[in-house]
Amino acid sequence: MRRFVFSALLAASLSANAAMVAVAVWHHRPVPSGEPLLFSRVTLDADQRARISELRSRLVSTRESHGRRIAALRQQLAGVVMRQPADPIAVDRILGAIADDQAAYQRAVVEHVLAVRDVLRPEQRPAFEKMVGEQMSLGGTPPCGACAMPPAE
Repeated sequence: MRRFVFSALLAASLSANAAMVAVAVWHHRPVPSGEPLLFSRVTLDADQRARISELRSRLVSTRESHGRRIAALRQQLAGVVMRQPADPIAVDRILGAIADDQAAYQRAVVEHVLAVRDVLRPEQRPAFEKMVGEQMSLGGTPPCGACAMPPAE
């Protein structure tokens, strides 16, 4: 029974990790030529560009720190799962920490989207909100690249 529980936990963790990798690959795929960037439909003034660039820089930094923490937790999980005898309490603790960190990053992404929306003028928001809705309907949250801006004109 114990082996089954540990195998199930390991399978669940590996499945969650595979899903995260798939989402990350999808969100960081190259933009095909001709596909508009998020703000190709919105004309931004210089102040908006600067503010959104700062927000994006913060999100990228947040993504990197969460990525490092989750990688370290996964490494710990692998060690705990392979240890004899296995420690189900440690497995649960590490899985909980991974889930907490993933949820914290998702909250950061939502806060980022809301902050970007706040930078936009009311007439700019519908295009932004439509694109965010499209990204979320694909099963993920908008990647930080969703707020990438076209090259300066």
